[in-house]
Amino acid sequence: MMRNHYQGKTILITGATGFIGSVLLQTLLTKLPGLRKVYCLYRNAPSLQDPRVTWIRGNTSEPAWGLGEDTLNRLREEVHFIFHLAAHTRWDLGLRDQVLANTLPSLYAAELAASCKQLESCVITSSYWAACHIKGSSQIAETVFQDYRGEAELAEILSSPSKARLAEWPNAYSYAKNLAERLVHQRYPQLPVVMARVTSACGAWQFPFRGACRYDNALPAFLRSIALGGVRAFPESMRLAINDAIPVDLCVNLLLANAIEHAGGSFTVIHCSSAKQNLPRLGAIAEMAGPIDYHPTYDDLYAALSELDNPRVAKLNRLIVDTYRLALEEKYVFLDSHARRPLRWMSAEDQALFPIDVNGVDWSELIVSMIDRMKAATREVPTGPRQGIAA
Repeated sequence: MMRNHYQGKTILITGATGFIGSVLLQTLLTKLPGLRKVYCLYRNAPSLQDPRVTWIRGNTSEPAWGLGEDTLNRLREEVHFIFHLAAHTRWDLGLRDQVLANTLPSLYAAELAASCKQLESCVITSSYWAACHIKGSSQIAETVFQDYRGEAELAEILSSPSKARLAEWPNAYSYAKNLAERLVHQRYPQLPVVMARVTSACGAWQFPFRGACRYDNALPAFLRSIALGGVRAFPESMRLAINDAIPVDLCVNLLLANAIEHAGGSFTVIHCSSAKQNLPRLGAIAEMAGPIDYHPTYDDLYAALSELDNPRVAKLNRLIVDTYRLALEEKYVFLDSHARRPLRWMSAEDQALFPIDVNGVDWSELIVSMIDRMKAATREVPTGPRQGIAA
């Protein structure tokens, strides 16, 4: 059914040169031979060339993504599915810049989708960090946390150096993602938008090959700091912490399957996640990358780092702990009943070619594969993660 549904269809992707986007594009071209065309928005020169792919230069931070009217009209006439994956996943931007990079582009995606004559669904990737303002509950539902205050917040942020409600979220990135969710829902509640909160995208389980990964962000960067950077000291709380993750190929398949599931529907939220189904505790994952020294308190941890003979490793270890602190302590579980709905209609062939059930993942095997490939690719000591662990 998956192949049949995408037969003869035209797809538009943003972020096709990023980690998740590149696997999505590979999946489309490899596993869906009946596709008519794939449009890919880009800012930097792409390397992949395929007769079914048309690269369009644009900028998701600009209104209408910086596209000319002729190009927009062509997309409006031809596109059936939009996958808006482009995002700025680093945390080194202030609130206004995060809104320009991560909030407004999602609004532009929905605006374009609303004008597409043959639109079936528009998939917009968000982040599990968008829900990290929720207190008092460890289980996060697949719902938009709507309070209808987003328009006023957006106007305030864009018109003045205001921090608005930033203090309610861990950082500006998470707030900007949450603001995007609320605004898209408020403006386009009846549009077939699939708002996909992606947790920590990690190495592939099957496609394009086991362990295929980039190691500059999220859980892969965390593992790299341990395996290659000598990071060892962590708080005792990490033993039982849950930092949700999803193999990148299962994430892509979830996006493709839910684009079909919600075609012609209205706004919905899904979680591309694993913790509700099958995921080791963060301590067990970390110990696969190298030996870990646990400390009962952060004071004990920082005291131990101050006594290390290697100041470079001590600095990196502190950076990792400070950057990942929320993940080392929290036990959020992202519920995934909406995301798993396609399992009701996916055939055995679909599930073999486009697996979405994380219960089939052997995490020990996957993490070991990621680490082995990482070590084979480089022996350089990392300087730490980019400023953030966003999906």
